[in-house]
Amino acid sequence: MKNTLRSKHPTRWVIGLLLAAFNLAAAVAATPAPPTGAKVYPVISNAQTLKLLGGSALTASWPVPTAGSYKLWVQIPGTSSASNATYFVYPQGNAVGNSSCSRSDKIYPCFEVVVNQADARAGWAQLMVNNLAATSWKFGKGGFVRLSADSHIGRTEQLGVGEVSFQNAATPPPVFKIGQSYQGGRIAYIDSSKQHGMIAAPFDQAGAYPNGIQWDNGTFPNDPVTGATGTAIGTGQANTTAIVKAQGPGSYAAKLCDDLVLGGYSDWYLPSKDELNQLYLNQAVVGGFANYDYWSSSENDNNYAWLQYFGYGNQYYFNKSDALAVRAVRAF
Repeated sequence: MKNTLRSKHPTRWVIGLLLAAFNLAAAVAATPAPPTGAKVYPVISNAQTLKLLGGSALTASWPVPTAGSYKLWVQIPGTSSASNATYFVYPQGNAVGNSSCSRSDKIYPCFEVVVNQADARAGWAQLMVNNLAATSWKFGKGGFVRLSADSHIGRTEQLGVGEVSFQNAATPPPVFKIGQSYQGGRIAYIDSSKQHGMIAAPFDQAGAYPNGIQWDNGTFPNDPVTGATGTAIGTGQANTTAIVKAQGPGSYAAKLCDDLVLGGYSDWYLPSKDELNQLYLNQAVVGGFANYDYWSSSENDNNYAWLQYFGYGNQYYFNKSDALAVRAVRAF
């Protein structure tokens, strides 16, 4: 059975006409349903004398749309009868002039997947290794899938050629936003990676003066220097650890946060000066704040530590013995 084309590389609509001419469905009732993903139409070689029966020199190829990890699904037309249709998967492309398929080739590995088109016709079949539905293929930009009507196909069998769906198998990274409820609190800061940041407890752990909690452990004006001098984002946890180590057990701001278990998490800490400022900047969406002075974990010297007033945002250092508000945070 033959058909003559004007172009050696027919476009999608020409191939559609070819399939219709051979009584093949260009769009089939899918069983299973058509998978999600980028649908790629085949590029047919030797299309001057296209033969759909086995034993011909026909090859069809489907280039990867973009580099990435994909599950592969092949569309099987309704009149397909080839029981041994072999699809060749070249995740990294193929060496120039090399038509052999070698799984052991470290640069250009090739994998053979056999599909019984007679059983899967009028639907979609997944290309798998060891029948594992989780099979995904990591493609470089030159990767492709190829099908050949050579000796793998019986001469009386009809080879079905349809689309290939490159279904994205990579799990997209989560999208975070300020104010989002997450891991025991609300996100108050997201770093440049867009995947990490800082979570604020959903409510204050201590209120305003005089119902707040002091920064020191009751030894003012002879407080020990704790070494908790970090002010940047990312230093609050180290500050808190240093304060608790220097001041020991008791009732004070850093210990209150260090002992906190909330939302199933126990790694809360007293925010540093810059981390506290992020809470102030995003207080409207994080919620639960009041126009109080809040302690940071950043020490100025043995008697003073940094705080921030949430009414208008000023930061200044004050006596560690003052009872101020506290909001714990944790990193994610």
